[in-house]
Amino acid sequence: MKKYFVLILCAVFAVSCSQSGTPRAEHVIMIGCDAMGAFGLQRATTPNMNYMIENGAVSINTRNVRPTSSSQNWMSMVSGALPLQHGVLDNDWEPDNIVIEPCLKNAKGLFPTMFDDIRSQRPEAAVHMFYEWEGLARMFDVSVADKAVTGLDTEQTFRAAMEDFFENKPELLFISLNEPDHVGHTFGHESPEYMAQVSRLDALIGELVRRLDETGMSENTVVMISADHGGLGKSHGGDSIFERLVPIVFYGKGVTPGKLIEPSLLICDVAATVCGLLDVELPRECVGRFINEAFTPRVNDKVYVPVPFVSPSEGFFTEPVKVTMTADAPDCEIFYTLDGSEPDDNSLRYDAPVMVSASAQLRAVTYRNGQRSHTAAGSLRVVGDNDRPNVSYRMWEGITTKILPVFSSLGRPKASGKVYEFSLDQLDVEDKDHFAVEFTADLHIDKADNYRFGVISDDGSKVYIDGRLLIDNDGSHSSDMKCANIDLKEGMHRIRVEYFDDYMGQRLELSYSSAHICEQVVPFARLH
Repeated sequence: MKKYFVLILCAVFAVSCSQSGTPRAEHVIMIGCDAMGAFGLQRATTPNMNYMIENGAVSINTRNVRPTSSSQNWMSMVSGALPLQHGVLDNDWEPDNIVIEPCLKNAKGLFPTMFDDIRSQRPEAAVHMFYEWEGLARMFDVSVADKAVTGLDTEQTFRAAMEDFFENKPELLFISLNEPDHVGHTFGHESPEYMAQVSRLDALIGELVRRLDETGMSENTVVMISADHGGLGKSHGGDSIFERLVPIVFYGKGVTPGKLIEPSLLICDVAATVCGLLDVELPRECVGRFINEAFTPRVNDKVYVPVPFVSPSEGFFTEPVKVTMTADAPDCEIFYTLDGSEPDDNSLRYDAPVMVSASAQLRAVTYRNGQRSHTAAGSLRVVGDNDRPNVSYRMWEGITTKILPVFSSLGRPKASGKVYEFSLDQLDVEDKDHFAVEFTADLHIDKADNYRFGVISDDGSKVYIDGRLLIDNDGSHSSDMKCANIDLKEGMHRIRVEYFDDYMGQRLELSYSSAHICEQVVPFARLH
């Protein structure tokens, strides 16, 4: 009798754990949108994902891995492991050129992904993959999927995946889309073209969600939407919040309506959550954790408040510029400042386009239900009547090295002259590759202090102040920012910036800040 009583207790305990443990779903749809960072989602017009957020959950504070490029982040997203574990370190990674051996291997010698984990633990579960970037197949063992489709464009990929889901109803549908990455590289990740591409994805996702609701499948399906990275300017790879923060949107069975997930998540948590929903465990080596917060009750009145979309938010202008601001949520108010101070609901309220006729450090926030968004920040450099181009430059072409050249050995430059700032904006190099530029100017410091300088460059750069190397950002790389501090006395200080472009995209921006100056592009009014 005692033996049977123990067995009954064990059975009751098992049922209790199943009912109160990790949420489960019959189907999971995982959608990854290349370069749709957290700020891209918030600033674009996305009524369908907003609907999912209002009736589901969202994190806009999920971090990816460094550097903020595609390969290592896609791998971390679907494996639940970090680059030091799975071994995919950058976009140059190839299975026949391994620097770090994966700490765990599947049948192909690669680190196992959630697709491997589902296949080994639930062999009866159908796994369907539709991926636009064929490069994913070098990192994943796509052969473990019951269906793996590639070679289509973004819309074709999504529509084929959607039709497949409603016809075959796989337990896991994985969709990987290339856009809006290409648009971000072409026009910039803050451009109207980029936002329009996010909106186009939103329309496709809306079709899927409506069909799920109409067929009743949203009652047993969880949809998750995320990204590998964001972007800054026309590139990514650096450490800015615009590049390193990605969103995760949840919708469907068991998801808490209107839940804003506040703790910082990790891109590795995506695989852990997909697998957990399908009653599959990640290997011990993985760091990803199930995102319980998407399924637990709300404990406060926190709501999703999107960052305002400011256009243009930054840039160099030779005449006054009209700035517009929008917020993609109902019942929102936007407040802004032009002096670099942090805005609040007592700052200037945005009601109509603002004409900016002088250089400004713009900051803007959205308020909704008494809660505020992250701050949108940008540097608008507008040439005034009294401003002069005081930065001397010399430019050489045909530079094919992977590091900065020795400028003193380059001979006669291809072009030279004066520009307003340490940037490429006035050099007409948008369509050029393999060139180098040396910039020099004197910076006037009004107040002795410790100053922090930062240089963003794609590709390499170095910054010298008074003949001393302050920042070394050399090498062939995507847009990356490096910073350093220096004590400067009142008066003039000589600045020299060396820069070279290898290929694909170019950017240079020099900023500074101190205890009495907000972070900003070094103003041309201070250059002599």
